[in-house]
Parts: sequence; C-alpha cells; structure tokens
Amino acid sequence: MPKYRLLTYLSIGLILAGAALTFFGLERDVLLVVDGQPQTVHTRALTLSGVIQDAGYPVTPEDRVIPNSTTWMIGHSIARLDRAQQTTLQNVRSGAVEILQSTEPIPANLLAAAGIMLFPGDLLTLDGAAIDPYGPLPNRIRPAVLEFHPAVQVSVQDGGVEYNIYSAAATLFEALWQSGVTISLADRITPAGSTQLNSPLTVEIERAQPVTIQLADRAIHTATTADRVGELLTEAGIPLQGMDYSLPAEDQPLPADRLVRVVRVREEIALEQKPIPYSSSYQQDNETELDQRRVITAGEYGIEVSRVRVRLEDGVETSRTAEAAWVAKEPQDQLVGYGTQAVVKTIDTPYGALEYWRAVNVFATSYSPCRLGIPNYCNLQTSSGADLRQGIVAVTRAWYSWMRGQRVYIPGYGVAVVGDVGGGIPGRYWVDLGYSDADYKSWASNVTMYFLAPVPAAIPWILP
Repeated sequence: MPKYRLLTYLSIGLILAGAALTFFGLERDVLLVVDGQPQTVHTRALTLSGVIQDAGYPVTPEDRVIPNSTTWMIGHSIARLDRAQQTTLQNVRSGAVEILQSTEPIPANLLAAAGIMLFPGDLLTLDGAAIDPYGPLPNRIRPAVLEFHPAVQVSVQDGGVEYNIYSAAATLFEALWQSGVTISLADRITPAGSTQLNSPLTVEIERAQPVTIQLADRAIHTATTADRVGELLTEAGIPLQGMDYSLPAEDQPLPADRLVRVVRVREEIALEQKPIPYSSSYQQDNETELDQRRVITAGEYGIEVSRVRVRLEDGVETSRTAEAAWVAKEPQDQLVGYGTQAVVKTIDTPYGALEYWRAVNVFATSYSPCRLGIPNYCNLQTSSGADLRQGIVAVTRAWYSWMRGQRVYIPGYGVAVVGDVGGGIPGRYWVDLGYSDADYKSWASNVTMYFLAPVPAAIPWILP
C-alpha cells in the first residue's frame, strides 16, 4: 500500500476515535425510577450499573434492575431500580419467624417463596393491620413485620345443626362473630368463648330458651340454658333468700310451660292483746228498789298479751301462730247489789187504780183447753185445780213455786191469778195467758206484768 494512503486511513481513524470519545464523554440525563419514585440522573456512565452508582444507590443481589445492570445506556434514557426490602415473616400459631429480602410486592408470593400456601380463612397483617394478600405491599423504607395467621377449623354443633368454620381469629368468640354466628349473652358455649384458637376445635352451642319469672309485682321475661329452677334464678339475679320459695322448687327442672313463680316470704312478730272478762258477784242491797241493780265495786277487764308469729307471702298474711301468752293485767271482779225494797206503787187501769209492788217485762203467749200445743188433745184442768179460763195465767215451774195464787195485772188482758205451769221460753221471762176455747185470743208480744199488792211475806229478790 502506498505510504500516503496509509497516512490517510490513520488520520480518518484518529478522527473517528476522537469523535467517539467526545460523544461518550459528554453528560446525559437518565430517568431512573427508584422504588416507584422517578428521578433524573446527570451521568457520563456508559452502563446502567454506573448510572445507579452515580445516583448514589448501592445494588444488592436481591435488588431488581431493569434493564440489566450491565446494559449499555447508549440509546437508553429510562431505567428502573426496585430495592429489596426486609420483611419479617412471623407465623402467629407456631411462633416460627423467617426474615426475607425481596422486591416482591405481593404478600402471597412472599409466603409462597417461604413455602407457605394460603387457604380460605387465613389472615395476613402488616405491622398489625390486616392486608389483602393478593394486593401489592405499600412502598416502605423500613423493615416490616408480616404476620401470618393460619385459619383453624372450628366444628360447630349448634343445637341440631352441625357445620364447620375456618377462622384466623384469636379466640373462639371472635371466630364465631366473624363467621356470622350470632351468640346471645344467655346462650351457652362449650368451651368458653375466650378459648384461644391454637388448634382445631369442636364447639357446642346451646341456645337459650325463653322463660318467664313471675314475681308479686311484675313478670320478668328472659331466656336461659339453665336446667333447674335454682340455676335460672341465680342467672336472673333473683336468688331465693331466707324462707322464700319457688314454684316449682329450686331443685326441680324447669316446667314445660316455662313459667316459674317466686314467692317472697317474711315473718313478723306481733303482740296481741285480748281482754280477760271479769266476774260479777251479787249481794243484797237494802237501799235499792226491788229488781234494780247498783254497782258497788266496778269490774275491770284484765289484759292477756300473746306473742304471735305472722307469716306473709308476697305481702299477704297466710298464717299466724301464737308462741307465748301471759297476763299483763289481772281482771278485777265486779260487785253488784240487788235491790230488796218492795215499794208499792199505783197504776191506772180500766179497772181503776191498782197498787203493785213489782213490774216485770215478760213475753206473753196464750192458750185454752184445746190449744195446749198437743194435737187432738184438750184439758180443762190447771195445776192449781181451777178450770182453765180467762183470768188464769201460767208461768214456769221455777216461778210457780213461789207465785202460786199471786194476783197480777197484764195490760190488754186484765187482772189474773197465777194458777198454772207452762214450759216457758228459754232465756226469757214468760207468761201464758189463759182463755176458754170460746173467748180465745192469740198473744205473742212483750208486755209488763204487774204483781199486785199486798206484798207477800217471802219473795225472791232475784227472779230465776
């Protein structure tokens, strides 16, 4: 090759090399997206790793660089750097902990990388807050704690219905609530609702049934799982106290009609007073008129006190029992004087003025020979021997013994002689007015019978 031609080629090469060095040595702007945040980098770097280094970011093997970090940036003005974040993965049930460095934004993929598969009911929380396992994690610049709550199978026996639920809740009650199982305060859960869900569990729910507790002043409508009356009353805050009782009794099962009555019982001690009657004695009183009484010494009632136990059920007295009695005050007997003075007095009658010494109120009846009170029987004879007619009256045998032959006057009947004996009327002074059958008149009334003067030598001061 001629010498001049070689020099020509050499000159052209030097010119091209200089142009290339000039081109690559100039600064360029590269748009670098770091963790989703765009920024402009002024750089002379020829590769992406150089651009990232110029931007001040160290690159670890776990980081993601797009395009590849060895890529020449000639013709490229955009690059992406996703830095790996530290995530602590904690299994709440087992307590296992694993620390991951990854750029993976999907929690489910992070778990898969750790060999953990998600199942229905599993729960993920990030720094204590529940997250969607299939949604991207938020950008963060600090280590985070991802908690994995594996669901536990809970076999539920709800009355006659059996079903399963899967829950990552901490306690049994939370699991039931989150699964839409309604539990009332009166329902019975076995085991208790506070039981921790650390392993598969079988729970029995006994539903409370309605029941009515009847008190004296109101009815309480509630629900219970209690088997016996006493348990129900304790649950309802209405325990039996003292002598209280229930129907049915507290040791009995709940009745079919679901009605329980509570009777409140109390006892009171009462002091009751009862009068003690006094006795009366009699003595002659020569200063008092016949058939009159004068109290010489007044009688006074005594007082007997009884201690009585009174039983009240729902405020209503049901019984009272006398436990003791004593005399608080003795009675004082009464002394009565009966008159012995036979004072002759005068009464005006159709027969003129008549003198009498005694007047007694009696109940008067009448009789005749064939009206003796015995069917189909007649008798004219009287106890005195005289024939029965008007003017003969009968009295009781107690009176007849001392009144026989005594003249008396009965208004409306006339003057008569006590000449016969009759049966009388118990508890009453009585006289039976005699008639013949021809002039008989019926009597049945109270009258005053006057004993006519003269005064007999012997008279009873007190009529029998």
